[in-house]
Amino acid sequence: MPNTSDPPAWPRPIAAVMSSGFFGFFAHAGFLQALADLGVAPDAYAGSSSGALVAALAAAGQTPAQMLEGFRRLRKQDFWDPPRPAGLLAAALRGWRGHSGYLRGEAFERIMAERLAQGSGARTFADCARPCLMAALDLESGRRVVLKEGDLALAVRASGAVPMLFAAVELGGRLLVDGGLVDKAPLAAAVEHLGARTLVVHVLTSASLLNPVRQTLAKPLAPLRLQLRAVAAARWQHYLDQAETLRRAGVTVVEARAGDLPRLGPDRLGQGAGVFELARRRSLRSLRESPPSA
Repeated sequence: MPNTSDPPAWPRPIAAVMSSGFFGFFAHAGFLQALADLGVAPDAYAGSSSGALVAALAAAGQTPAQMLEGFRRLRKQDFWDPPRPAGLLAAALRGWRGHSGYLRGEAFERIMAERLAQGSGARTFADCARPCLMAALDLESGRRVVLKEGDLALAVRASGAVPMLFAAVELGGRLLVDGGLVDKAPLAAAVEHLGARTLVVHVLTSASLLNPVRQTLAKPLAPLRLQLRAVAAARWQHYLDQAETLRRAGVTVVEARAGDLPRLGPDRLGQGAGVFELARRRSLRSLRESPPSA
């Protein structure tokens, strides 16, 4: 739906910031479509994990509609690159020593590089039409790493390297994994490195936090589920603390919370177009209701 009113009067520069969220790229693209519907053109983009993927595509110049078309063509076999059966058996017999994840992640990086090259030909951060950055976690130091230069597809792969599922990524002498572990959404980094005065944030709630805790305890493998919930809660609190600190410092923080969207995964990509549209509608409603001062 095209914009029929004046866009929100948010201070510029405006950075669109997208949170981590397992296979949340359809929803993030829907959020960017909502911004376009409102007549808001972000000056920069930032994200963690799936948010980093969409931030990179947007910074490279792709529209949300182009992203959706590319995502709809995606199939599990396009990015699913575990060891071959013989290699899998050998790794298991060695107790998985020397391995940091089930999937190598090389197929994902290759697809990402192809998507980025379409149209703009972007290969590095410097090639992008708009600035962008993404967060990752350095396993050696235990600290956040802000990725904002060099190979763009490799940086996206590092930011989305979910531990155990994807292998950790060696980059700049560091071993990096999913940025969502240390930065649900890289708010402070967007202000510090992109000079943003307004952060428009699309937040995907972790699935483990959506149900009452007693329901979690009633399910099989309750201790493991409770641990996952505790980690997600800690990440959420860190996000809230960042947002509050930045608001007190005079930064406009506008949130579009997605709520309980259908959960996507490698075997449920066919539902992605519906998630895109639902995220677009919810983001539009949320952003229209946000006060100018946020």
